[in-house]
Amino acid sequence: MIRNSIVSKLWLTIAGLVVVVLGLLSMYLEQMIDTYLYQVQAQAFQNRADYIAATLRTGSPEASVVAENLARQAGASLYVLGTPGQDPTAEAVWSRLTVDERSKLLAGDDVIPPSRSFMQDVPQFRGHSNNLWIVVPLARQGDAVRLMLLTQPLAPSQEAMTQIQHSIFYAGGLAIIMTTGFAFVLSKNLSRPLVQMNEVAERMARGDFHGKVRVVTGDEVGRLGITLNKLAHDLEENIKALSKEKEQLANILASLADGVVSADLTGKVLLANPPARRWLRALSMAEEGQPSENRLPSQLFEVEQKVIETKEAQQREVVGQGRTMAITMAPLYEPGSQALRGVVAVLRDITEQLNIERMRRDFVANVSHELRTPLSMLQGYSEALVDDFIDDPEQRRELAEIILEETLRMRRLVNDLLDLAQLESGRFVMKRQPVDVRPLIQKIWRKFSALAQERKLTFHLEMQVDDPVIVDADVDRLEQVLTNLIDNAFRHTQPPGSVTIRFSVSQDTARIAVEDQGAGIPPEDIPYIWERFYKVDKARTRNRGGTGLGLAIARNIVLQHDGDITVESRLGKGTTFTVLLPLCQGQRQG
Repeated sequence: MIRNSIVSKLWLTIAGLVVVVLGLLSMYLEQMIDTYLYQVQAQAFQNRADYIAATLRTGSPEASVVAENLARQAGASLYVLGTPGQDPTAEAVWSRLTVDERSKLLAGDDVIPPSRSFMQDVPQFRGHSNNLWIVVPLARQGDAVRLMLLTQPLAPSQEAMTQIQHSIFYAGGLAIIMTTGFAFVLSKNLSRPLVQMNEVAERMARGDFHGKVRVVTGDEVGRLGITLNKLAHDLEENIKALSKEKEQLANILASLADGVVSADLTGKVLLANPPARRWLRALSMAEEGQPSENRLPSQLFEVEQKVIETKEAQQREVVGQGRTMAITMAPLYEPGSQALRGVVAVLRDITEQLNIERMRRDFVANVSHELRTPLSMLQGYSEALVDDFIDDPEQRRELAEIILEETLRMRRLVNDLLDLAQLESGRFVMKRQPVDVRPLIQKIWRKFSALAQERKLTFHLEMQVDDPVIVDADVDRLEQVLTNLIDNAFRHTQPPGSVTIRFSVSQDTARIAVEDQGAGIPPEDIPYIWERFYKVDKARTRNRGGTGLGLAIARNIVLQHDGDITVESRLGKGTTFTVLLPLCQGQRQG
């Protein structure tokens, strides 16, 4: 608790400092007072000793009695000794003095030994262990001096010191109590803004920047509070700006049709937008059998290793899940250095682009192919007519008919191209109106019945609806669609096969099915039959007069009617094309 509280730390620091200072001060005062009292007592003791010595030097009969009385009144013990060498006690005193102290005695000065147990080891002085001692020269006798020894206990001064120590202890204790309270109040006041700053900082760490420090002083702590308040405001603004930029970046990445992915040097994915995550899952599913978007698939990781090796952007095309992806990957560097920290890659689906390019090439090739043969025939037959190579009028008429037929064929091709271009661009104007489909189907059936007899085909009409079936349609364009489908069925059905038109209504949809007994369409060709110039059997189709545009036009017309067209085919059994048209509002069920 104390380690985590600044108030406790400040309080204990101040209180401890005061205790130490008071302790040292008490020791110093005690020593100083003890020294002072000792010096005062020593001075008074020396004055009394000098007075007693002066009394003894008078040599009167009562001098020694007076001296004893004076010593006794002071509580001291008086010892009048002889000269060293003659008096054993004087010799014992003399032997305990230093050379300087002896010189002083010989010079007539008093000597106060510093030791308080000066003569403690002499039997007659035992019991005087804490006394003041003074040696006074009484009379000099040649090289020797007669001595007087006076000793006085220090007990009275010790009692005074004990009282002084008690006074200092009580004063120190009171000072410690007062100082502790003062230190607690001071530490509390000093720590209050710091505690507030800590609370504000903790709130900032949790993302809350609304906390403020209440600044009441202008000192360093107050300036720190002002700085922290400004820091909180600036951080809040910066984080708002960063969050806004991050949100904008996330929205931009999410709205991109291209995939954007960033990875570290080990291939771990750090950032990926939704298209990139779909690509990562698809590629990892193809490679490992399970979808993952946490690491780069091996194909992308190989590109990353190339980028790390060359430190240059790399481009590559990758095929996966039937789609083609163009990869552009560039290195990422640490800010302010040339150290690589990862890569960023843009993944673009170029499948449609490649398909469009392929369709453009196929279109040019198909148009050239479709026009080259009739133009060659027109050129050859025209040159034959111009050069009069043929004299027979019947042959000349036959050549002219061939030229006319090929001319009409090229015209149909051009018209189909124009219609298809207008349909795909949305500039084709449909004259839609409510129309009953049944009479239109019967009309088309009658129109093709004679052709069916000519080609020895069986042509059936199955009308499963007796009431009028009204759809919103352009009659001419709808007739064009059905004519194209029936014509294709006739051209691909060998006699004595049959072609059937089935008309029915299913819930809110009119269904017109054209079924033939032709060779059928291979399953791998079915997805492409709606493309321009696509022909399942190109050789036979040319001989039958097809341009490869009929189904593309039919599909676009049906889509313009908000409908759909489907195909079902079995090789060697035949093909069924079904046109689905929505009924008018009044005829819908429910």
